[in-house]
Amino acid sequence: MFCPQPFEQIEIYENGDVYTCCPNFINFFSIGNIYHQCFDEIWNGEKALNFRKKILSGDFSLCSNNCNRKTCLNEQKDYLNEKVTMYPREIAVSSDKSCNVQCKICRDKLINIKHNENNIKEEIEKYWLPIFKDAQIIRFGCTGEPFFSVKEKLMIKMVADSYQKAKFDFHTNGILGNEVLLKELNVYSRIREITVSVHAATEKTYNSIVNAGNYKKVLENLNLYSKMKKNNLLHRFRLIFVVMSYNYNEMVDFAKLSQELGADVEFWAYRKNDTMLSNIYNEVSVVEKSNPSHNDLLKILENPIFDSQNVTLYPELKNLR
Repeated sequence: MFCPQPFEQIEIYENGDVYTCCPNFINFFSIGNIYHQCFDEIWNGEKALNFRKKILSGDFSLCSNNCNRKTCLNEQKDYLNEKVTMYPREIAVSSDKSCNVQCKICRDKLINIKHNENNIKEEIEKYWLPIFKDAQIIRFGCTGEPFFSVKEKLMIKMVADSYQKAKFDFHTNGILGNEVLLKELNVYSRIREITVSVHAATEKTYNSIVNAGNYKKVLENLNLYSKMKKNNLLHRFRLIFVVMSYNYNEMVDFAKLSQELGADVEFWAYRKNDTMLSNIYNEVSVVEKSNPSHNDLLKILENPIFDSQNVTLYPELKNLR
């Protein structure tokens, strides 16, 4: 078996650390730092070469058990050795944790990191922009809200203007990414995929999970993305719903909403993280048998809508059916 990730993709964090995959899937094994090394030294440096050498030999010891890409593993075809001449074809940007909302699932407070636009423009030009030269897909929204972050909005525009053939993926909370902004950033007709984390089928439940959110704006933009998908301006439109005690009883309605919008939908089980919810994990996580609502969840999962082609249940939920 073979995984192409270390040969084709990187994710760059705000501190400059570079990973060959989602950091959680490789136990935060960094191959270098863009602020301390030139990218050539990182991309074909000792750490990167050793990582790829292991993959070529079928050794996945540097990968974590929670990698959700294991279903994408395939036979090695294109890479004969650990050295890669081209720069990454896919780049995930995690340059800013700033977000316009505070969602219980991922953070306990609003985060808005202040930036001097002139300084970050120089930073992007010097450290970031050259890395995108061979990128076909550039992903924003890995750690914050890309349409809120001053740094990421500027980077999106600079990358879009500099590399006309690049396509973009966005993971957003769905509030700010309207048609006007997408056109201002020069990406409206260049989006491969938009993923929206919503976690609710009603405004009341949405407000119980998302602080400072705007459900009406979310619905407006969901309908925009649906229209873009129908008009072939968007290759894929995806919704994310993290299942927990606050919202599990809206799973069926959310699946129906996704079908009305022509979107794919993924249902994830709540996982422990650094938020206060982890302190009450057993109360929040309805996939646990000890949770009082667990049997109700099992009944909901019997609904045939979860067999629909556009619906994906992640393993913790799929295994309960």
